[in-house]
Amino acid sequence: MAGVKRSINGLAKPQNKPQEPEDVAMTDATPPCGQPQPPSCETTSSISTLEKQEKTSKPNPSTKNPTKPRTTNAKLCQKLPKLPKNTKIVTRPLLHAPLSSPFSSSGSAKTLYITATTPYIPTVKRVRKLLNEVVKREKQSANSLNKARGRGGRYAEANGRLEARDVEAEIVGEMGRTGSSNNVGKRGIVGQGKDKGREQIYLKATGRAIPRALELGLRFQSEEDCWVKIELGNVSAIDDIEVESRDATGEVSGEPGEEAEADDVPETRIRTLSSVTVSIGLK
Repeated sequence: MAGVKRSINGLAKPQNKPQEPEDVAMTDATPPCGQPQPPSCETTSSISTLEKQEKTSKPNPSTKNPTKPRTTNAKLCQKLPKLPKNTKIVTRPLLHAPLSSPFSSSGSAKTLYITATTPYIPTVKRVRKLLNEVVKREKQSANSLNKARGRGGRYAEANGRLEARDVEAEIVGEMGRTGSSNNVGKRGIVGQGKDKGREQIYLKATGRAIPRALELGLRFQSEEDCWVKIELGNVSAIDDIEVESRDATGEVSGEPGEEAEADDVPETRIRTLSSVTVSIGLK
């Protein structure tokens, strides 16, 4: 039995009895379990967060990733495999066609191969000499066309003794001279330019020699009677791989063709170089 609280006089204090819940008559016929529940903030927030996570987790195919660079040719971007320490690379010279004579016909391309140590002023003089030879050949071809057409290059005279065949031949010869040959001016042949397929001088360079070729191209671009065209590209070169083996005395022998038994090293490999071609012609 629980203790009873008493006052100072020893009398028991009156205790308040807990009120029992009264039965309330249900006015709605549907039970509480059947009534619609109020919307809960926790359920909506959890559903919305799940939807956001699903949207962020699914990648959008229409958007591109700007951090990854795009390469047109994957083979050019591949790095060469690393070689072991007991190997040595021996580079081969680049193969190219033999140089043609400056006095050869226009059918043979006049090409100069530029290196990193090519002198500047002598190369400029050499290119200018080749351009002068181009002018001489075009003058000779124009004179030969004039002699081959018409009446040996002479004009028909209105002296009352003209024949129909002579007049027709003169007309054809004049059309050929104006249509296929260039006009000769004070500075040489002028008028048709690069669109008519005139002869060009080519400067080719690879690797460290590219700045020297571009300097020469800018030099001729500043001149009034020249035009310059620059083309970029790639050149493949073959390198030999030599294996160095140590003897019992510790000396290193690097004879070509000697292979190490432990290392699987290829004999050759292909190396890609950047190249530039500078085309120079007369206007």
